[in-house]
Amino acid sequence: MGGRKNRDGISLAAFAREMGVTPNAVRQRVQRGSLAGSIFPDGSVDAVAARVQWFANSNPNQARRKPTPKTSKLFQAGEEAADTSEYDLKVERMQVDLEAAKINLERLKETTVDKEEARRAIRSLMRVFRAAMLNFANRYASDIAAVVEADPVQLAGTLEEHMRLALGELAKTRAPMDAGAFGESA
Repeated sequence: MGGRKNRDGISLAAFAREMGVTPNAVRQRVQRGSLAGSIFPDGSVDAVAARVQWFANSNPNQARRKPTPKTSKLFQAGEEAADTSEYDLKVERMQVDLEAAKINLERLKETTVDKEEARRAIRSLMRVFRAAMLNFANRYASDIAAVVEADPVQLAGTLEEHMRLALGELAKTRAPMDAGAFGESA
């Protein structure tokens, strides 16, 4: 058993297996300096630092290939299947992290709005609209009465009555995104 050294990190081949690439791909990145600072003096790899640098220097638009499953006795015994499922979990975790980063980027660009925030804004707008409509008769009845030559008090009463009927019908209508009924207050 004298062939195994005490290393500070993992071997290039082990890191390549973790990343789902060939050992040659890892060697190329080491030669290019893409993994600078994540290689220990003994030649082993600091897996955490190397993984961060690997993804920082990768093109996220390129599709990653999964390693082909081996058909050895280990694979048949189920030991390799455990490694493959761990790899799949890592890939899924990276996809979730990528999706979260995309959502955060959209929020930073202000292209998305929180659903609950939109609901509150709709409810608030509905309350303002309802209040404006209930005050319409009192504010404009005298001006309208002067134009149509009618009694301002009678016109104000008629407008308010019909405005309340219209708002009552509108209150039965559902708002977008299930913000609630028009007449509800939150």
